[in-house]
Amino acid sequence: MSWIGKILGGGMGMLMGGPIGAVIGGAIGHLFVDSQVEAVADSQRQSGTGRPVREPRFTNQEQKQAVFFASTFAMLGKMAKADGKVTQAEIKIVEGFMRDHLRLDKQARMFAINIFNRAKDDAYPYSQYASEFARHFQNDQNMRMVLFEMLFQVAAADGTVHHAEEHLLEETVRYLNIPHYLFEELKARLAPSADPAYTVLGLTPDATDAEVKKAYRSKVMEFHPDKIVSKGLPEEFLKFAEEKFKQVNEAYETIKKSRGL
Repeated sequence: MSWIGKILGGGMGMLMGGPIGAVIGGAIGHLFVDSQVEAVADSQRQSGTGRPVREPRFTNQEQKQAVFFASTFAMLGKMAKADGKVTQAEIKIVEGFMRDHLRLDKQARMFAINIFNRAKDDAYPYSQYASEFARHFQNDQNMRMVLFEMLFQVAAADGTVHHAEEHLLEETVRYLNIPHYLFEELKARLAPSADPAYTVLGLTPDATDAEVKKAYRSKVMEFHPDKIVSKGLPEEFLKFAEEKFKQVNEAYETIKKSRGL
């Protein structure tokens, strides 16, 4: 992530006020506890004459990536702490997201963990992170839906959704304008009686063939890797989109085979 390197190199000028700027600044402060990181940052900040070098410029896409990254891990932290404690199951979900989906390097993982830990206990309410995210990504449905699914996975990590977690999920639905069917789809996945192939498409087994085909086309467009990239989603999220795309195709093939389509 080029924007992380720029921030560590002294490019703090792009940070806005409010919770996102505060949580990024605080997370970087924790990174600088490591003397090696601090030494590198200091050398990048100073020119040969001892004067600060000019801060790097951030592209619009890099700024969006920074907001998406910080918002994601801050809101995941708030969600994990919603019921008063962060469980090992919740930590495992977040670690898996960083490792398997984003494939973050060591420095980026440290940065993400620091954001998670700082945000879960800070004074900013969840709604401020959600509203700031919504302001930047109101026209990017894929980004909003990817974030919502990760939040739901953390909320359901221990096999049940606590009422405090459900309250935050409902807030997320409002702020991010999440379609109600997605909320119901994710809830259905937790029910042992749910048919996984249909729930992936947001349907129930009584859906018509036409409804199955329509839902499939919609989901394929939603998670097509090319579309994810075109929306400006960080490349580390491409793996996540590819896995969702694969799930949608496998679910559709399963349903087609069972119906003889």
